[in-house]
Amino acid sequence: MSRTWFNGAMVDGPIALDPHDRGLTLGDGLFETMLVVGGTPLWANMHFARMEGSAHELGIPFNRNTLDDAVAAVLDGIDDSHHVLRVTLTRGAAARGLAGADATPALLVTCSPFDPKLMLQPATLLTSTIRRSTASPSTRMKTLSYIDNIAAAREAAARAIDDALMLNTDGRVACTTIANIFLMRGRTLVTPGRDQGILTGVTRQALLAAAHHLGLETEEATVKVTDLFKADAVFLTNSLRLIRPVTSLDQQPLATADLGDLVGALCDTARLQCGRDPRLI
Repeated sequence: MSRTWFNGAMVDGPIALDPHDRGLTLGDGLFETMLVVGGTPLWANMHFARMEGSAHELGIPFNRNTLDDAVAAVLDGIDDSHHVLRVTLTRGAAARGLAGADATPALLVTCSPFDPKLMLQPATLLTSTIRRSTASPSTRMKTLSYIDNIAAAREAAARAIDDALMLNTDGRVACTTIANIFLMRGRTLVTPGRDQGILTGVTRQALLAAAHHLGLETEEATVKVTDLFKADAVFLTNSLRLIRPVTSLDQQPLATADLGDLVGALCDTARLQCGRDPRLI
C-alpha cells in the first residue's frame, strides 16, 4: 500500500506540482529515505535532524512539527510489512533566478512497500570516472541534485555491476552512489572521514555506535583504493539495505570476512526502536 501527503493533506492518486517549483526546475531541495519496520521509521530523528541542518544551511524554512504530523498521517494504518518512507522538501515556487527570494517551501511525504530481500545482499563495485568534491556543500547534503550519483550508477549498470565506487577530487575513496563504505582490519573498522567528500550517512553513524558495543575500534580516515584490497572485508551501509558485503571491485575479488556480529549489532539497535528485528519478514 502506497500513501502520499503533500503540502498539508493526504492525497489519493497523482499530485499537482507547481511548474515553477525550484525543486523541479533547479533541484533546489532536500530528501531523506528511511526503512519502515512494523510501522516505525528507523533512525527517524537522525534523518530529520540531518534534513533540518541542511535546510538551515541552505536557507529553506523547516518546520519539524509539520513534518512529524505528515509522517504520522502517512504511516497511520499501514500494515506490518516493510516500507520505505521518503520525505522531500523543496524551496518551493519562485520567479526566475537563482536567489529564490520569497518562495514558500513544499513538503512531500510518501510511503511505499519495500522488498526486505534487498537487504544484506552482496554487492559488486566499479570505480566511477566521476569524482566527489571535498569542498562543495552539496556533497555533504542529501540534495535533490543527484546527477553525479545517477551518472555514476549508470556507468556501473552498463557493465552489469551493482554500484559505483566514487573517489573524491584527491583520488581517495569517498563512498558509492547510495552508500557509505567501510573496511575491516582485524578488530578495527575504517571508513572515510567527514572531510573526504562523503554524505554522512545515518546508518553509518548507527553502525559506528554499534561497533563500540562489540568492542571494536573505529577510525574515520583517508582511505586509498589499494587499502580495500588489503582489508579483511569491505562492506557498504545504507538506510534501506543496511549492510552489504562487497565481493569485488573492478572485477577483482575482495576478501569477505564474516560480518554476522556487525549485522546483529546494527539490527539490535533497530529492534530497540521498532520492537522487531528488521531481518524478520
